Amino acid sequence: MFEFNREQTVTLHLTWFAFFLTFVAWFNMAPFNTTLIRVAGLSAEQVNILMICNVALTIPARIFIGTLVDVYGPRLVFTALLVFSGVVCFQFALAQTFGEILLSRLLMGIAGAGFVVGIKMIAEWFPPGKMGTAQGIYAGWGNFGAAAAAFSLPPIAGLFSPEIGWRMATGFSGLCCLAWAFIYFKNAVDHPERADRFIVGLEHTIDVTHRRDLVLQICLLIPVYAALGAFIWKLSGHPLFLLTPFMTWVVAGCIVLIYLWNVLQCLRFNLPRLAGPIPPEQQYEFRQIVVLSLVYALTFGSELAVVSMFPGFLENTFGLSVTVAGVLGSSFAFMNLVTRPSGGWLSDLIGRRRTLYILVLGAMVCYWIMSKIDAAWPLEWAVAVAILCSVFLQAGNGACFACVPLIRRDLTGKLAGMAGAYGNVGAVYFLTLLSFVGPQAFFKTISIYAVAVLASLLFLRSFKNLHVSYH
Repeated sequence: MFEFNREQTVTLHLTWFAFFLTFVAWFNMAPFNTTLIRVAGLSAEQVNILMICNVALTIPARIFIGTLVDVYGPRLVFTALLVFSGVVCFQFALAQTFGEILLSRLLMGIAGAGFVVGIKMIAEWFPPGKMGTAQGIYAGWGNFGAAAAAFSLPPIAGLFSPEIGWRMATGFSGLCCLAWAFIYFKNAVDHPERADRFIVGLEHTIDVTHRRDLVLQICLLIPVYAALGAFIWKLSGHPLFLLTPFMTWVVAGCIVLIYLWNVLQCLRFNLPRLAGPIPPEQQYEFRQIVVLSLVYALTFGSELAVVSMFPGFLENTFGLSVTVAGVLGSSFAFMNLVTRPSGGWLSDLIGRRRTLYILVLGAMVCYWIMSKIDAAWPLEWAVAVAILCSVFLQAGNGACFACVPLIRRDLTGKLAGMAGAYGNVGAVYFLTLLSFVGPQAFFKTISIYAVAVLASLLFLRSFKNLHVSYH
């Protein structure tokens, strides 16, 4: 397949399916948003909070797990994450109160960090010339888990009464995660030269090679912690009073302290290194990951937000049933099977920056058109525009992560963790926006953000001077 050798092919298939199952688990609530309102007694505001909960902890999880995977290797970390995802699926399926459901969705956000683990595994096994295609296949087929959850779980739930159907379906997704954890641990192999070539520590910071890059890294962390602050604000009476004013200040203070500690770590780790000469093979421009993080906040962050709300949007706008809305709603993630690999392939073929320009521009136009969708539209037109928009976004995801592993190979886990976290930062902000405005304004605002991302691509440098890999 694509001139991959046997070891590369086996690794790719084992890893994309592990990612696929973590996404099925992560999105196993989306098809049942309206079901939870009807049979579990939740309000629309509570479901909105749960959607934000579902992505909140993915932000720090992707950064932290990006560090872990650089140290312990993707095989062990992915196995542990699959086991964790399976257990949380069972916790969600058995939840009886809103508090229990909220806790399970918070924890389930950690499953979304599985993406970073596979990025590292693929980066170790594939050379730069095949990197875009391999990363695109891994991420595209894995991301299809979101669509699979939308169209496969409602029919499973339909075999039972509405009160227990959603529980059986989400519990089944957990069983699949546990089974694949065993298979992955037994069959996946870390690259044999990883430990010798990539010696890193557990510092929660990224190596930089210029003082200006140190400032950029500190600034890049601000939206990450601000997104967590926005989530806390939502729980403090906007719209739900789940935290008292005192607890709100305590948690917000903890977030500020963690950010300051992170800044201190950046300074303590990098300043001594910057005092001396940096070897040429280690030098890179941190602004590369800054721009790619902004890109991923658009391409994946908005996709994540739309996947979470699109089935409900179709159900409410066009009066569809839960099952039909779930199947049609999955159209926004369905094309991942081919579009994300295509984005990586295009990057290898016509250049990484050129591909990103085309795809971001296409997403900008499509979101503007989606902002015009209402009940007067023919349903097939609305779905067609959504599919076209998803093509640009998902191909943009593939193009983005065709670039990340080429910035500095020994830092792939940490850099992928940062860019991946920004995908969820975007999702938190977009879902928070959705709680204040209607779907039309929601789509229009994302289109405006795409204009800013398009401008940021002017600062993206060429990826022609690649660091030497061991392939």
